[in-house]
Amino acid sequence: MAPVTVLGGTFAGVAAATRLARVGHTVTLIAAPGWADGLRATLGETLDFPAPWRDLFKKTGRPAAGALGLHGLELVADPDGPPTDRAGVWYTDLEALGEPAARAWRDLVDAADGVWQAVRPLGVEAELTPDAVARAGLHPRRSLADIARTLPHPALAARLDRLAAARGVPAADTPAWLTTRLAVERTFGRWRLVDSTRALVPTAALVDVLRDRLDARGVRIVAGDPAPDAAASPAGPQPAGSSATEGVRPGQAVIDTRDPGVCWHRPRPLRRHDSFVDQLLARPALCTPGRPGHFHASASSPAGNEPWAQLLSGALAAYAAHDFLTGEDIRPTNKALR
Repeated sequence: MAPVTVLGGTFAGVAAATRLARVGHTVTLIAAPGWADGLRATLGETLDFPAPWRDLFKKTGRPAAGALGLHGLELVADPDGPPTDRAGVWYTDLEALGEPAARAWRDLVDAADGVWQAVRPLGVEAELTPDAVARAGLHPRRSLADIARTLPHPALAARLDRLAAARGVPAADTPAWLTTRLAVERTFGRWRLVDSTRALVPTAALVDVLRDRLDARGVRIVAGDPAPDAAASPAGPQPAGSSATEGVRPGQAVIDTRDPGVCWHRPRPLRRHDSFVDQLLARPALCTPGRPGHFHASASSPAGNEPWAQLLSGALAAYAAHDFLTGEDIRPTNKALR
């Protein structure tokens, strides 16, 4: 099929590269030296949404269980962490914080689960569009700090502070709809890797499994740190001063997965068009207007900066690039998503 260049050794880049190589494209991944170590450093002790990982392995070859098994690994529910299920959290909070706090937290996460269903089409499972944002009904200016002030116990407010801090921003600068991450954790739990002796293994070991998948799919990895307008050709970075990505050659595609570092910020009260919704819509678009064949998926994409969110952003970029190159739509159907 067609040549595709993926810029950046990121989770989105790996997801896009392996998916496109699996359906027959000739894929070159241009990644800075040490890219794998960079990915390892972003993975914590647990995974809180294993489905995107399982989907990536399933759609690119050997399913997750088999791919992990080749490394003597298995993905299991966290055996040592605090409970994440609805009943477990309720009784833990009831004992530690009292019934009013336990009820408030339960109701907050219940509401967040409904918001999660509205947020999923917004760059997570489908390309972000203004119409989809309007249908979602997201609050334009309410922050996590606003929610925290309504909670009856400081320990609950501290949980929202930690949720924001994990994204590198204060709670007052974080949109309220990111409580959806609480619903994701409650629904899917927290997961760990174990080896053949059932000893816990850092989740960073997943990066080695991903590297094997790149090799298995025949993705060519080129060491380099291309300039913003370089590396549109699978042959490698272009000469300095070229603007190859401004006009991708016919029959080729470029997926840029480098993070431009877009962060949430507190809406400015006197600026009508500076709400959290405006900030969401201003994030890098999947398809670049006026630059056919050029696609974007990164930690700054609308899905979010979590590793699982980047995997989903990379999947969307792969679907869009394949459609552009072949006219074939390989996006999963609603039935498949369920």
